[in-house]
Amino acid sequence: MGDGTRVTALNYISRATGEEKQLVLAGIFVQIGLLPNSDFLKNSGVALSPRGEIEVNAKGETSLVGVFAAGDVTTVPYKQIIIAMGEGSKASLSAFDHLIRTPIPSAKIAVLA
Repeated sequence: MGDGTRVTALNYISRATGEEKQLVLAGIFVQIGLLPNSDFLKNSGVALSPRGEIEVNAKGETSLVGVFAAGDVTTVPYKQIIIAMGEGSKASLSAFDHLIRTPIPSAKIAVLA
């Protein structure tokens, strides 16, 4: 519900009773989706939590070396866009660090003359 300029109340139906209720308030925070979109990673070697979230450490590293993850699909708490943006930046910096510290196998090094 609103007055044309702001939210004033929330109408909802109680799951427990089926009764229609109204909660007077000054704002709302909308949350969408509670299930991570990680089905494609099953049997990939990337560890998933019991809820299907990708398990990551503080650097965004997964259980598979060289694979990084960030955002709402991970085990990081507080699933909000600004958190996901920061986690994405951290994971990308970790991936860059991994790449510059991983030696290139000699068979893949090209010599330019």
